[in-house]
Amino acid sequence: MRPLQREIRQLRTWYDLGVAGRGRTTVGVSGMTPEDLGSFIGDFLDAGTPAHPRPDLPLATLFRFAVEDLKSYYFEAVTAQPGRQAVDSTVLADWFWRETAAGRVLFAVHDACQRSDVPGIQVVANNFLIPRARTAESPYAMA
Repeated sequence: MRPLQREIRQLRTWYDLGVAGRGRTTVGVSGMTPEDLGSFIGDFLDAGTPAHPRPDLPLATLFRFAVEDLKSYYFEAVTAQPGRQAVDSTVLADWFWRETAAGRVLFAVHDACQRSDVPGIQVVANNFLIPRARTAESPYAMA
């Protein structure tokens, strides 16, 4: 099991508790389960172009939705944990981009997307994948 999928599985209980407590979730625009998100996004590294589970959307659009769902899943899971309910967005972003497998995978996927010939994928990677303020933190950035 890939580290991203293991991490998603570890956060599942917290995510479910958060959804139950809030009575709603922002995860779902992609139409994929959190577990499917990890596979789909990870396949951009392994296969270059993953299977396309939603032919009603361009692959680049689905990719963008999947990344947003993944980030939301992580934030909703971590804010359900004791002592984390009132954490500010900077602390959440630092945690996500510096301490999670998801953050590391998204940095790597960003790099992989630069070589992709999938229409629109480079635009999504460059404009929606990683916040501009975080790009210098990439372990793949040129020094």
